[in-house]
Amino acid sequence: MMSGPLPPLRSERTAAARGPLSAPRGSAASSAGSDLSAEQQAQIAAQHQAFDFEAAERAEILREHEVLEALLMAHLKNEDEITKKWISLI
Repeated sequence: MMSGPLPPLRSERTAAARGPLSAPRGSAASSAGSDLSAEQQAQIAAQHQAFDFEAAERAEILREHEVLEALLMAHLKNEDEITKKWISLI
C-alpha cells in the first residue's frame, strides 16, 4: 500500500480536477470545526481537498479504462467478423 499521495498523471487532469475542489463543505464541517484552531481547520481542509482530488483522479482513470475496454471489444468484434468472412471465402 502507498504511504503518500500519487503525483498527477496528466497536467490537464490536474487543472481540470482542481476547479470543483474549491467548493465549500456542508455546515456539518463548519460546526464540527468550531472547536479547532485555524491551523487545524486548514489542515483538515487540505486533507479534504487531497481526498477529493484523489477521488476525482481515480474516477477519471476508471472512466478512461471503461472507454478503452469498450474500444477493444469493438475492435475484437470487427476482427472476428473479418475472420469469419475470410473463412467463408475458403
